[in-house]
Amino acid sequence: MLPAFVRLLGLRHTLTLRAKRVLYAGRGEPYRINGTTLRFVPGTRPVRLSYVTSSNDNVRYDALQMSLLSKGLNDGDTAIDIGAHCGQYALPMAAFCGQSGKVVAFEPDPYARASLLRNIALNPSVPSPKVEHLAVSDRIGEATLYSRGGNSQSSLAKSAVEFSPRDLSESIKVELITLDDYLGQNGIDDPRWVKIDAEGAEVRILQGARRLLRTGANILCELHPYAWAEFGTSFDDLKTIVAGSGRRMRYLDEIAEIGDEPHYGTVILERRI
Repeated sequence: MLPAFVRLLGLRHTLTLRAKRVLYAGRGEPYRINGTTLRFVPGTRPVRLSYVTSSNDNVRYDALQMSLLSKGLNDGDTAIDIGAHCGQYALPMAAFCGQSGKVVAFEPDPYARASLLRNIALNPSVPSPKVEHLAVSDRIGEATLYSRGGNSQSSLAKSAVEFSPRDLSESIKVELITLDDYLGQNGIDDPRWVKIDAEGAEVRILQGARRLLRTGANILCELHPYAWAEFGTSFDDLKTIVAGSGRRMRYLDEIAEIGDEPHYGTVILERRI
């Protein structure tokens, strides 16, 4: 049985979400950033920037990513969101890039993609991101996506989704594409920023983006080391890709380059000066 305080937190979250659904019915919950108010289906809005110092790793890294993108994207830029989920980043990115910019949002989970499309519809004044059903990897082909109803942990690795016997997932066939192939086939200019949150597939995604890595694109990448074994990748593979592209890797809330023991968190793959 779950501890009492955990059950209490869960009940509080449920009641808060129900109240928001009544309060924002049909309009979406507001989220203001860079002078723009975006709206999201209750329960799907981004983390607020005020949480950049949160003690919760997930929350802090989400806020740090949003802060970095809000300062680094401007009107006319191109941005890529791999693992867009409900649009928590894709919609703000589209607002930052403006009418003359372009945002491509990859979300292979059909349940999460439906929520993403609902959030896009709530923001008619924001240029719509181009939503792709493809999963990004190191090859073109097909694979199995494991989904638990579109929650934030959908993955091409079952170990990234099923943490206990109760965590049963649905198997969904999805198409694979490499980032280099997609950008080339669609004539898309090198993006200003690429955000990767793919629940363990990040090393394979980077292996399929070697040309892009040699450009000036800024790259944010969430690391999920616990799932790498199922993907057949390792930290050594990641370090090889990063070094071979003339980049360095550090966690968003650290100055020094990443050490020899990776842990969950978001890194920035910076060009070496």
